[in-house]
Amino acid sequence: MKVIICPNAFKGSLSAEHAAEAIARGLKLASDDIECVELPIADGGDGSLGVIAKYLDAEIYTREVAGPCGSVVEAKYGWHDDEKLAIIELAEASGIRLLEELDPWNATTYGTGELIQNALKRGATKIYLTIGGSASVDGAIGILDALGVEFIDLRGKVIENPKPSDIKRISEIKMDVLTEVRDQCQIHILCDVVNPLLGDEGAARVFGPQKGLEERDIPWFDDALKSLADHIEKSRGLKVHDLEHGGAAGGVAAILNGALDARLIPGGDTILEWAKFKEQLESADVLITGEGRIDQQTNFGKGPGLVARLGKEHGLKVIGLSGSVNTEIEPIDYFDVVLPIINGPMDLSTAMKYTYVNLERTAYQLARLVLAD
Repeated sequence: MKVIICPNAFKGSLSAEHAAEAIARGLKLASDDIECVELPIADGGDGSLGVIAKYLDAEIYTREVAGPCGSVVEAKYGWHDDEKLAIIELAEASGIRLLEELDPWNATTYGTGELIQNALKRGATKIYLTIGGSASVDGAIGILDALGVEFIDLRGKVIENPKPSDIKRISEIKMDVLTEVRDQCQIHILCDVVNPLLGDEGAARVFGPQKGLEERDIPWFDDALKSLADHIEKSRGLKVHDLEHGGAAGGVAAILNGALDARLIPGGDTILEWAKFKEQLESADVLITGEGRIDQQTNFGKGPGLVARLGKEHGLKVIGLSGSVNTEIEPIDYFDVVLPIINGPMDLSTAMKYTYVNLERTAYQLARLVLAD
């Protein structure tokens, strides 16, 4: 029996790679007749770096950069020297997980811009940028600031270290420095959502509250992001206001598309192509996926939902392993069964501490009960 093992990261406790390893260990302990193919997945969100580096054969490096609110953090990035290819995960430098307290008026993506600048100095001709898990709604002004873009206020003076709270003071954006960046390097942004920049489905309204926006703040930020999009249209003749995926990471996707000609691509589908996932499906019998919480949102572009759909289309049994299972399990599509991995009452910190052990044990029991001869 051939089993494809393709979990997402169990956020805050276990990487996708280690989750796949734990599941495979459990299956192999139960039966020598199970062929395990480990294909950890990601969708462009937090935790994508290691998965992409695995499939693109990139080395992982660490660099000190500015965190979301300015304090120094150590951020990992991937580099393939022969290909002059960089893999940058926005959450490493500018992620919400780096904050002790949410601060949407001041948090920026400057550290991610420093990583991009470092890659350019190394001679990068292609950058894959994943943007899930961001801490800010800054419309990429931090990234652009790190790349040398100047933001001019209403008095004609340069705004130093621009923050989201400064966006409406911007009267002009000087982007000439980006010509050289566009000539040297193509940036591909792996997006984990399809939302546009503005409006009821936009960055401020949908994702702003996760980053600390109060209800009263949302119209201000929506207007601020619109003003950035207006500047892009005026400077480059490109309209990014309604761009699919444009609302990802507080507007980073839309603004970098306009300023740097960054290509916006679906993260989950792209990573599965690199993993040669569909080729492995052709000869498989069972697909096991999972993440920290499988719920109704799994149906909407998240990695486990995507692989579950593809597995069912190929006639496979599809099993989901989840840190917790929503009581309203019926609306989750494409799974034959979704199983919680905890074996008794425990607090969240304990459950997260033992994720590897719980995955291994659950996979072992599953194989003994269902998969093994």
